[in-house]
Amino acid sequence: MDAFVELMKGILFAGIAVAFFVLAWMFLRLAGVFSTTERTIKEVSEQVVPLLGKTHVTVDNINSQLSQLDEAVGDVAGMTDELDQTTTVITRGVRSGVIKVSSATAGLSRGISTFIGGERKPEGED
Repeated sequence: MDAFVELMKGILFAGIAVAFFVLAWMFLRLAGVFSTTERTIKEVSEQVVPLLGKTHVTVDNINSQLSQLDEAVGDVAGMTDELDQTTTVITRGVRSGVIKVSSATAGLSRGISTFIGGERKPEGED
């Protein structure tokens, strides 16, 4: 019976030793994974931080360009309003001139026809 107990103790110690070595091997592998992960994170950080800086500069440039475009569009809108006002003034002037020329032409035509044909009363007058 003592031999059996000694055998069982030996198997138990051997099992514990194997479990310890397996556990140690797993911790070493896990340390390797953590080391690789840390290295990868450092490399990504080294690449991402400059990219973020460049992105910030690019966004600032885009905002500047949009601001300039906004000013240009505002200027064009102002010019369009001024052109509209100018067109309105010219249209009124031309319309007024056409009416005056038309009235003068009608009066001149009536005067010439009265001069040539004698004096006649207008159709509405009695």
